[in-house]
Parts: sequence; C-alpha cells; structure tokens
Amino acid sequence: MSVTRNTGDKMDGSINFGREINHGPLIKSILISALLGCVGLLINYKMGLTIFLIILLIMVFVYYPSYLPFLYSFWSLEEHGITYYDMSTYRAKLNLIIQGKNADHQFISYTEINSFEVKSENNSYSTMDISTFKNQRQSIFTWLRKPLNLVLHLKNSKIALDASWDQLHDNKNIQARLMNVMSYLDKKIQ
Repeated sequence: MSVTRNTGDKMDGSINFGREINHGPLIKSILISALLGCVGLLINYKMGLTIFLIILLIMVFVYYPSYLPFLYSFWSLEEHGITYYDMSTYRAKLNLIIQGKNADHQFISYTEINSFEVKSENNSYSTMDISTFKNQRQSIFTWLRKPLNLVLHLKNSKIALDASWDQLHDNKNIQARLMNVMSYLDKKIQ
C-alpha cells in the first residue's frame, strides 16, 4: 500500500491495491511437499516420494491457481491507466505462479474503460452510492474470503480487480480508499 498525493486530476504517485506476486507460492509448495514427503519417508522411500509429488501437484496446480486473486492481486491506478495481473484464465494464473517476480503486468488505458463498479459478495456500488458500502472483516483463511472487486467494464469484456487483500490488511481504510479510486476513475473516464 502506498501513499498517494492526488492533486485534482493530476496524480503525483499511484494508488496501489493488493500485493505483488513473488516466488512464495512455488517455494511454499515445495517446502510443504518436502516436509510431508519426509513424514512419508518414515514409512518407506516410495511413500515419501509419492506424498511429495501429490502434495506439490495439488498446491501448484489446484490450491494456488484457485486462490491467487485473494493472495496476490496487485493492481495500481497510475497517471494514464491501470496496471494489474491478468488472472482471467487458469493458464494466466499458473504462469504467474511459475514466473513469480518476473511476471509481467498488464496495462489498460482509462480510455478503454466504459464504466466501473465495486462489487462485494451481495452488492454492487457505483460512484454515487459507494459511501453506503458496509465494510466487513475478511477471514485470514483464504478459502473463506468474500470477493470484493473493482469491476471495469470495457467495450466487449470486463476485468475484475480484487481488493479483498486490502480489506483484510487495511480494514479501517478500505471504504475511503475505494471512494478515492472511484472518484479518480470518474474524472478519468469522462
């Protein structure tokens, strides 16, 4: 989370949400698999190796792709557009896990955005009614987190940018930060 100095329509910094991907998912997958594989070694060598491979495959190909938006959904409003990680497909998520810090950000210009809204699990908020956003605490358990997305509507598609990580780690300021984002976007896309 960065401090942003926003002066009118001109932005001196950027507004950041989420956290950037690193090699954490891959390293954690290997370490947890190795630890459980070592426990399996107490039974025999084949059992240890089998447990290692099964856990590694489940973590890399199932767990992290499923929950990556909640864990590493970095996006940033900048002067001319928004940079973000593309997590729209399974392949894109797997690519982020494998590349880690070397993963590329995608860019969308403000001119490509037709409209936007904030969507929580049950509600949708526009610029006019974001002040009625009722913040809820997010669970520390990834699989229990509720979605909170800034949804950008483009001409033929939409992009959902997750803000649940910030809702968990900066719960007191999330409403103000979302209001700031929507106000800035409202000025940029008119």
